[in-house]
Amino acid sequence: MAQRELELDANGVTTAVAHLMSNPGYPTHPVRSAAWAKTIAVALVPALAMVAVVINAQPIPAPKCAMRLSVEVTPDVPNPGDGGFLSSLLGNHTEYQLFLLRLVDDTHVDLQLQGPGPDDRCRAVVDSMRDDGRVLSIDTT
Repeated sequence: MAQRELELDANGVTTAVAHLMSNPGYPTHPVRSAAWAKTIAVALVPALAMVAVVINAQPIPAPKCAMRLSVEVTPDVPNPGDGGFLSSLLGNHTEYQLFLLRLVDDTHVDLQLQGPGPDDRCRAVVDSMRDDGRVLSIDTT
């Protein structure tokens, strides 16, 4: 095969590359790119619509229980603001959540307890947290 010298155009593109790019089968050809983008858009619109329907079909209920807690833990708790630790304080009350409001110091945190309620169940969650051996005290406000 004989080697040819490659000619460069004004933009520094070789004639071989320019010829390849002008070929309608080349992936970045404007017609092919537009068709590909249209295909992707047509495929994504129904999928996004289904996601929106699922999200709208299952609204998150507003919490019926919301309490602020000042919690004192034992000094052996390495990080009282750690999400894993906070989650473990809830035990099997999976419908409730604890949110860290403030890490006061190494043994004190301010938390927000939220859940479906009613108030007596919310107080029962706090009472079960008080039974945890790592908790020295809980003040509710």
